[in-house]
Amino acid sequence: MKNIIAIAILSAFICSCSTGSKPKSEDQKPSITTQKKTDSADEWEITVFDAEYENFVATRAQPKSMFTESSLKSRNTILVNEWNSRFYSGINRNFYEVAIDYDPKENYGLDFEYRMYQFFAYCNWKYGIQFNGLRGIDKVK
Repeated sequence: MKNIIAIAILSAFICSCSTGSKPKSEDQKPSITTQKKTDSADEWEITVFDAEYENFVATRAQPKSMFTESSLKSRNTILVNEWNSRFYSGINRNFYEVAIDYDPKENYGLDFEYRMYQFFAYCNWKYGIQFNGLRGIDKVK
């Protein structure tokens, strides 16, 4: 009887320790893809594979009316270059898993540019990743 109680207590202790800290799953890293919309050859769309991104854009991001397409394009050029530089240099390979294919000469449209910029603001907000191209108001202190 004492052995059964000891095994039960030991099992409960082991189970409670193993669920105490979960490693980050692969789904918690932001991932981003860009592609032309299938129904229109002139429109682009951006997809961010992180469940909290849409909530961030809806609740924390500055409104789209606060930006112009040209200002977003210039900031995105800086931000994408910084991201790709970190990717190609091998800094934090677990975070920078892919390079971002972004051509500043391409006309992506305001919606795309806004969502691209907010991706970097989101990475700063959620993961504390510092980017030089973010506006001061979009940086987490």
